[in-house]
Amino acid sequence: MDSHTWHLACTRPELPEPPRHTAACWARMTSDGHVQAIGVLRRWLNALYIETAETRVVADRLNEIVDENAETGPGAKGIASVAGANTLGKSTAVRRWAMQKYVEWTADSPTGPDELPTWNPQPTIDADLCPVVWLNLQSGAMVKGFNSQVLDFFRLPASGAAHQTSTAAVRALARHGARALVIDDFHLLRTNWKGGREVLDHVKYMNTELGEFNASLILVGTDLRTSPMMSDAQIVGRLQPMDLAPYGIETSAEQHAWQQLMYRLEGHLLPHLPRASEGLFTSQLAGPIWKRTQGYVGDATRLLRIATLAAITDGTYTICADHLKDVRLSDRAHTAEAEIDRRRRSRRSRA
Repeated sequence: MDSHTWHLACTRPELPEPPRHTAACWARMTSDGHVQAIGVLRRWLNALYIETAETRVVADRLNEIVDENAETGPGAKGIASVAGANTLGKSTAVRRWAMQKYVEWTADSPTGPDELPTWNPQPTIDADLCPVVWLNLQSGAMVKGFNSQVLDFFRLPASGAAHQTSTAAVRALARHGARALVIDDFHLLRTNWKGGREVLDHVKYMNTELGEFNASLILVGTDLRTSPMMSDAQIVGRLQPMDLAPYGIETSAEQHAWQQLMYRLEGHLLPHLPRASEGLFTSQLAGPIWKRTQGYVGDATRLLRIATLAAITDGTYTICADHLKDVRLSDRAHTAEAEIDRRRRSRRSRA
């Protein structure tokens, strides 16, 4: 992804919510009209972002870190990190925050020939403005590969030795007004080899150089707390970590948090299920939904999106247990669900 693609992603209007049809209205539709209406609903559901209490905390904390880094003196800054297992929604949450900040920070900027926001880093220089830079880190990336991705983002050449590309990458970030550099899949950075020390040193170098123009480094990845970078005292001293975890149901507090997520999903989905009753997700199906997804937000939202469309397609207009059973989720969810069933059978056999 380059800066132009990123700009289009950040500024693309959100899809409007489709009409909320009654059961009678769905029944009166022609076959073609039914297919078209389901297609509109599907596209809206697939693009829908569900904010949770936990992702709101992450967004608020990122705002605090970025604001503090912008207002303190030049030099090394606090490094924000957001970690957690796959399909927990960490990248989606940070991406949502990053896109909103991009729009906020470019709102009053003039546009150039490519319709990109522009600014003047120096009185006689015009440059594209890109206050938030998003990198999807490549697997096994090392110092030069990391620098190349920064330069590729700005559509700049990445030739030369590692130290030359490092200088070029920092200059590009400064020239284009970066205020936050977000690195997704940071766990893919290659630190577990004989040159790993060099990679960790480069992370510190980038944080210090970003700090010279009051920009922030934000890392997103899986199991960052067990990453080799945690063995570096300087990085740990600067790191301000946030973690997302699956929802549990063992305690009353965990059950309440899970029901809050279900309540938010009800608010979006139940208006499009004309025969669904209030509390369908929070009470009637809260347990089966958790069993199928084990509290993973990505799996839970996908499960209910697909089940909603299935309930409309078959004319029941409400979700039942069979709709949940018929959805094929990730291998992780499928394997974990099978293990839950195995344990339950084992407990019953011992009873």
